[in-house]
Amino acid sequence: MKKICGLILASIMLLTAGIFARAEGSGSEAKLLCLNIGKADCFLLFYGDGCWLIDAGYEQNYPALETALKEYQVERLDGVFLTHCHEDHEGGLMPLAKSGMPVGAWYAASIWYDVKEGKHPAVLAAKERGGEVTWLSAGDVIPAGGDASFTVLGPIEVNEDNENNNSLVLQFSSPAGNILLCGDMKKEEEEVLLSAGNLSPCALLKAGHHGDNGTLKGSFLKTVRPQAAVISTSTAEEPDTPAESTLLKLQDAGCTAYVTQDFHDGVLFTLSGGNVTNVADVEWTGVPPRIEGIMLDIDAEADTVTLTNNTGSAVSLDGYVLFSTKGDKRLMLSGLTLEAGGSWVIGGKKTKKSVDQTWDGKNIWSNKKRDAGVLYDPWGRPVACADNGIAED
Repeated sequence: MKKICGLILASIMLLTAGIFARAEGSGSEAKLLCLNIGKADCFLLFYGDGCWLIDAGYEQNYPALETALKEYQVERLDGVFLTHCHEDHEGGLMPLAKSGMPVGAWYAASIWYDVKEGKHPAVLAAKERGGEVTWLSAGDVIPAGGDASFTVLGPIEVNEDNENNNSLVLQFSSPAGNILLCGDMKKEEEEVLLSAGNLSPCALLKAGHHGDNGTLKGSFLKTVRPQAAVISTSTAEEPDTPAESTLLKLQDAGCTAYVTQDFHDGVLFTLSGGNVTNVADVEWTGVPPRIEGIMLDIDAEADTVTLTNNTGSAVSLDGYVLFSTKGDKRLMLSGLTLEAGGSWVIGGKKTKKSVDQTWDGKNIWSNKKRDAGVLYDPWGRPVACADNGIAED
């Protein structure tokens, strides 16, 4: 993405790295792995012998999390934190619960809105394991080994207008450095935390709500004073992220911004001695690289999507997942191979034109609001995205 390349290239900390071993901290180091899985949030935090998961992306992103766990040789998650009840944060929880990965504890905020407790995604995931959720309130402290801990800063009060402002906000504190994890917190929750006076400086900031223009008040940045910030988003999926205004505010605050979409499979931050000492571009060694050159074209009026292979050679799309963001519909592609230059047209039940495949659904693509289609590979990574041509409200 052009508008942030300058920020990244300007950073002397940016290095390219493969996976050599588990990215655990030694006690003197803390590491935060931020997966590049599109708009969704999924982070692994390593310290000492411990590993914690903060959010789990969309359901179709789970293979990317599974790959990360294997590549970093994670044999146990000490805790799983869900910041709030939105699908791009909680979708991978149930696949994780159904996997063989041991989980020490399931955590979620004691404050949320418009979801029955029995349907809460963290409750469902914990129940799958025969466990229960540990509900967190502001002021709670979760030990993280040795002299490290997670402190719950928010939410402090329920927000019935926007579930993003009920995000679980965590500060990880250790001798290696502090990390502030903000979920999808927007300005309204920032103001509540500022008024409570419980914010403190951090070396690394996980920016709220994909870095849109409703985040990162100037007073908030002056209080937390981050050295580096990571923004988890895909401009193709959410064109208003990261907002130019957000990037400028971070730059003015002396903070280097990193956006997950600008890295291969993820970005790994290392903290030591209270500072961010290394930022590495992570590329998996155990799976194929992402395919580039598959194009999507959405016709909302006809309710179709056309997949075209512009790679120059035949591509198997077996096991790929097509996702409509507005309609929240998923289609698993099975046995499909596109020859070089070939196309495949998929329609819904109301589609009248001739198609190659019918998606079991009506009105797959919205013709009233912006709707994006995303194609994910079998490793949970987005490889193509297009919208229906309708501008955001």
